[in-house]
Amino acid sequence: MSVPTRGGQGAGGTGSACGAGRALLVVRGDVDEVRARLAAFVAERGWRVTDAPGEELLLERGSRGRTIVLGSLAGRAFYLSARIGTRAGEGGTLVEHRWGAGAGLVLGGTLGRARAARAHAELSQALESALREQGLLVQVRREG
Repeated sequence: MSVPTRGGQGAGGTGSACGAGRALLVVRGDVDEVRARLAAFVAERGWRVTDAPGEELLLERGSRGRTIVLGSLAGRAFYLSARIGTRAGEGGTLVEHRWGAGAGLVLGGTLGRARAARAHAELSQALESALREQGLLVQVRREG
């Protein structure tokens, strides 16, 4: 099964230079089962998870208020958000974890953007590793 791209960007897209990123995974299991696994996985790592319309999970971590006041100096309380989309696909569930180039920039400046990009990349790598260890990962492609 091939993992589709959005907007014509391939693996060498513009994401890495500006902090944006995306991980596309094909995971064994139906959408509901995979969403439940994803929600549990990110919650164990300190993210708040909310079901969103359109088969998406909204992820948040940290404190907006503390980040507004302290910016990138908020440390572990630095506010981050992301989306994980899921949809049924041929041979499994397609999972898309994406974060924007401006993640962390508004509230934390350049340091905040770097912190956000690092946190999202770490979460994405950990998710990939966990799914691989469980024998559920069919395919993965990263952008940015």
